[in-house]
Amino acid sequence: MIKDHPNPYLQASLRELSAALDRCARQLRAANGTVEREDIAHLLLAAAQRLAPQDKRPGEPINRVRAGAEVLPDFWPRYEREKRAMRWHLFHQAAEAAGLTPADFGEYLTLTGRPLMDRVLESEEGYREALDWIEEARRVGDRASRQAE
Repeated sequence: MIKDHPNPYLQASLRELSAALDRCARQLRAANGTVEREDIAHLLLAAAQRLAPQDKRPGEPINRVRAGAEVLPDFWPRYEREKRAMRWHLFHQAAEAAGLTPADFGEYLTLTGRPLMDRVLESEEGYREALDWIEEARRVGDRASRQAE
């Protein structure tokens, strides 16, 4: 049996992963400048950009602080955005794990008059409420499935 080669990227830093993705995307380009698999090249470039350290982009907090700006006012808004993005991402994972679809979220809107995503993004309390709602929706769906059998 042929053993798989170890993945050289498993222990790579985000900076190293970003550089490797960028390099692979550029290698997909043919000598004449065309891309044989443009979809893969775009995917690799997007992933590279997401993983790339933010210190090379002008106007980023790290550059402003290096130029003398105060740390808290420059990094706190970034922290808040990242928290919101993480809640959004984990909410979608939870909904998928519970077997919910976007149509299920219409029920929440009908019950409360506001989109569930607004609650997820506004606060940790709203995120908890959304996870509780997902669990309840899953239980209702499980009961309905058992009754249908």
